[in-house]
Amino acid sequence: MLLAVWTTFAHAQAPAPVPAARPPLVTDRPDFTESSDVIPRRWLQFESGVTVEWDGRDLLRTRSVSAPAALFRLGLGFRTELRIGAEGYVIERRETERTAGYSDVELGAKVWLLQEGRNAFDLSVIPIVSFPAGDAGLSSDGVDPTLKLTWGRGLPAGLWIGGNLNFSWITEGGSHFSQQAASLSVNRDIGRGWNGYLEVYGFSRMTRTEGAGITVNGGVSRQFGGRAQFDVEAGHGLTQDAPDWFVGGGFALLLPSWKQ
Repeated sequence: MLLAVWTTFAHAQAPAPVPAARPPLVTDRPDFTESSDVIPRRWLQFESGVTVEWDGRDLLRTRSVSAPAALFRLGLGFRTELRIGAEGYVIERRETERTAGYSDVELGAKVWLLQEGRNAFDLSVIPIVSFPAGDAGLSSDGVDPTLKLTWGRGLPAGLWIGGNLNFSWITEGGSHFSQQAASLSVNRDIGRGWNGYLEVYGFSRMTRTEGAGITVNGGVSRQFGGRAQFDVEAGHGLTQDAPDWFVGGGFALLLPSWKQ
């Protein structure tokens, strides 16, 4: 399964709902942990980035680049948003082999179930279905569902802590396997529009034949005017089957989707 570079670290203080005229910019990138926040009704948020990944050594060394890692989030109201995403164009190299093409496409939603102010923490559910729209060698060739549970809580001194629990059913080589994932992320407002995070996440198994993959990563983001964000990140695999290293960067824009 291609690692979706799912992430947020602009949500350090997990803001409560505000009028749709001036919503905060809370992203689901660049880290693996998704936020619990939902895009306000009639607003559109676009998130995008590029990721470079290295794994293995010598003749077994692989490199991959994926972009634009696009995610469109449209607020539907009733604490619900529509989500459409894809890694985009992917290039993978190993020795003299090269695979390039488009990834599968995901359609999903996010539903905000609990609010921190009333329940001590935020809780959302994200159902997703991946469709086999990608090119040969980059597509699972199957319809693959995933369910994510994301929670978060603000802490003193500008800190925020949160995590995800993910459950996936993935097609590989014409057969299916189940995959679970979990993450824990700590975010902090470091002033002047900057935010930083540290995170650890892991998969029960990376593919049908590989074992568990655990990764630690971190990064920073910078907001501009509450409507744009730029970010960078880097991570290192702690287990044999996790990618050795990756770096990435991207941006997010929050725009009204139509007349308020």
